[in-house]
Amino acid sequence: MRKNQTIVLVSAVGSIILLLVVAAFLLINSNSSSSSNGMMGESGGATNTNNSVVAIVLIAMAIILSVVIALYFSVYSRSEKNEMVTESSLAEKLENERTSCRVQELGPRLEADSRPFDVFLCYKKSSGKDFADHLKSGLEELGFHTFEDCKDIPRTVDTEEGWAFVRDKALEQSRYFVLIMTPGFELSSEVVKEIGVARKQPNKTFVFFRLRNMKRNIVVNLGDEKFDIGKLEQVSFDSKEELLRLANDILLKHR
Repeated sequence: MRKNQTIVLVSAVGSIILLLVVAAFLLINSNSSSSSNGMMGESGGATNTNNSVVAIVLIAMAIILSVVIALYFSVYSRSEKNEMVTESSLAEKLENERTSCRVQELGPRLEADSRPFDVFLCYKKSSGKDFADHLKSGLEELGFHTFEDCKDIPRTVDTEEGWAFVRDKALEQSRYFVLIMTPGFELSSEVVKEIGVARKQPNKTFVFFRLRNMKRNIVVNLGDEKFDIGKLEQVSFDSKEELLRLANDILLKHR
C-alpha cells in the first residue's frame, strides 16, 4: 500500500513541476517577445496574450493539483493511523484471550504440580533426555510424582538462581533420587551439582540405573570428594521400556 502511495506522490509532484516549468517558459517567452517585437502589431500582441493566459491556466492547475494532493495524503494519513490503532487493539484483545485460555488450561496442571515430588530424576540432557521423558511419564501414571527439570521448572524462571531454587526444593521434597547413567553423565556440571546436593540431604533413597553398554566402574568428582558409584548397587538397562519396568519394580518395593 505504501509503495503505491509513493508512486502517486512522485507522479503528482512531477506533474506539478512540469506545469510550472511550461508556465514559466510561456511567461518568459511572452515577455521576451513583447519587448523585442513591440512594433509587430496585433498578431504579435495576440500571441503574447494567449501565452500569458495559457501560463496562468497552467499555474492554476498546478495550485489545484497541489491542494488535491495535500488533502488526499491528509485523509490517507488519518485513515492509516486509525487502522493501526484498530489493529493494535485487536492484537491486544487476541493476546488477552490467549493468555486467559492458557491460564484456564494450566489451572488443573498447576494444582497437580503443587504436590511434593516423590522422585527426582538426575540425567545428562544430551544422552539421557529420552530415557528421562519416558520414565517420568510412566512413573506419573503409576502414582509417583516425578520431577524432571525441563518439564517441572516453570518457563517464567529465567535466572540461574531461580532455576537452582526450584531444583533444590524438588530435591529436598523427593524421597527417591534416580540417577540415569548414560555416556558422559559424570562430566555434566548439572548432574554433578545435583548428586552433591542430594548426598547432603538425609533420608534419601538413591537408585542408580546404568545403560548396559557402559562400564560399571565410574567415579564422579564432586569437588570436595570422589563419589565412587562402582562400589554401589547398580541396575543396568537397554531400553527406555526396560528402564521404566525396572524403576517401577524397585520403587514399589521401597514404598
